[in-house]
Amino acid sequence: MRPRGNNRVLALLVLAAAIALSSCGSSASRPSGAATQTRPSLTTHPPSQIAPARPAGQPVGATQRAPAAGTTLVVAVTKVIDPLVGSGAKVPAGMKAVGVLIKVHDAGPGGYDSSATSDFALLVGTTHSPPVYVPSGVCQTYVQDFMNELGVGQSRTGCIAYLVPRGKFPSTVRLAPDGGTAHHSVSWVVR
Repeated sequence: MRPRGNNRVLALLVLAAAIALSSCGSSASRPSGAATQTRPSLTTHPPSQIAPARPAGQPVGATQRAPAAGTTLVVAVTKVIDPLVGSGAKVPAGMKAVGVLIKVHDAGPGGYDSSATSDFALLVGTTHSPPVYVPSGVCQTYVQDFMNELGVGQSRTGCIAYLVPRGKFPSTVRLAPDGGTAHHSVSWVVR
């Protein structure tokens, strides 16, 4: 036989639960004009429905102005070739070559002399992809690249090839003139 004190506690708990349940969802017991309290929705989305953060920048194909030491460059990333096939590049297992086609114009007032691989970067998320030597094709690597000795009013096109892990996709192409010493950069969003 249980002591009576436990029966009272149990009866009070049952009564409290019944009162709580009867007041849920019922507006009949509220006086008209009484304020109602709503709880914020705690909706969660599966990871597949959450949009990934988009990198900042203009879309591939856009032309941008980039200040450099003594001049201004007018640059367009015209195309990203993913994957770059038929280039003869030595690609390690688990990697692929990706080409970035670029058009650059020196708007002056001075000339420009740098290196394409030190000025441009291809990012996969926030990771920089390493450039790769390409012996032939549209992204062929030359001894003097298209960013060397660029004169005022001169325009050039070129291509840089990078190594990207298979199954990953480039997100951003970034230009930091003068090998990044200009402390200014512009970006193009790939996807």
